[in-house]
Amino acid sequence: MNIGHEEKTHIARYLSFLLSAEKIAYHCASRQVNLCDSGQVKRFLIRQSRQEKFHAATFQSAILWLTPKGVSTPAKKQLQQYDSLLKNATENNDLFSSILGLQVVLEGMGDIALSHFDHGIEQRGLGYRKIRRTILTQEDSHHDFGLHYLKQHPLPVKARRYTDDKVDCYLSLINDMLTSLQGLFDFFDEDAGNYLAEFNHKLPGQLRHNDLNHHPYP
Repeated sequence: MNIGHEEKTHIARYLSFLLSAEKIAYHCASRQVNLCDSGQVKRFLIRQSRQEKFHAATFQSAILWLTPKGVSTPAKKQLQQYDSLLKNATENNDLFSSILGLQVVLEGMGDIALSHFDHGIEQRGLGYRKIRRTILTQEDSHHDFGLHYLKQHPLPVKARRYTDDKVDCYLSLINDMLTSLQGLFDFFDEDAGNYLAEFNHKLPGQLRHNDLNHHPYP
């Protein structure tokens, strides 16, 4: 199916946003590998970092195909701030907080963004269904890993206030990211509010209500 120049540009900008998130995920997962003692967790993180690198390369190729001269990246400032938060967590050997930020929060948002993007690509008949399904499945597994990790590693009481502050920062930036994308969403008849509602619903209850002190991890 043929698509116009303007639509190609908007799709490429959306992909550029996803590409930046994938790069953040790749670098963070690579750093997380050095913070864990469990061989099983380490193997998963190694696999995740490789998958994120593949996702980034796939999106980069698609952007170049759509717009050879490149496009600007939406929510660039918020993405950079989010990356800094994750770097700070891993530099302080805080695996728990980095998993909250990457596998639980960022991957939760990414899973929703990719699902909407996949639906739009399917409607336009642009193909690449096998690659799209592979990426969606892998992203979903990254988020599931984060949720499982929270259940298996209860947060110490003394660390809950610190983690609550971290969660506030993560969630605030996700909110800002999606809100700043509204102009792009408008082109595709989407709404940032719907993304935020889906994202909030996808989070564990204790994060959804941002009440870590009164609802410790199971």
